[in-house]
Amino acid sequence: MTVYEYDDEGLLVRSVTTHDAEWTGEDLGYAQAHRRNEMGKCPGCGLPLAETTNPDNEGSYEAPPPTRCHACTPLEHRKSEYLQSPPGLLFRVYLKVKQAVGRG
Repeated sequence: MTVYEYDDEGLLVRSVTTHDAEWTGEDLGYAQAHRRNEMGKCPGCGLPLAETTNPDNEGSYEAPPPTRCHACTPLEHRKSEYLQSPPGLLFRVYLKVKQAVGRG
């Protein structure tokens, strides 16, 4: 919001612009809580370290067989073609558009 001040002759002498705070106290609280949660995760599995490092939980976890991501597969193949390229290449993957089958 900008407030304009004029002198007796109507000439602008000052304008003051105030902005809303970029972060409210609530915003800051949420950001800090999110950071604490992220910092408390295992970098390998992403689960809470307080839980996964507790000796009482030894043997409580299992890892199921992997699942194939049909988007990551061609993406990783494409990346392997550029191993000798300079860094900075951006790789993307798209869902192919399927052609409609005509009705007979």
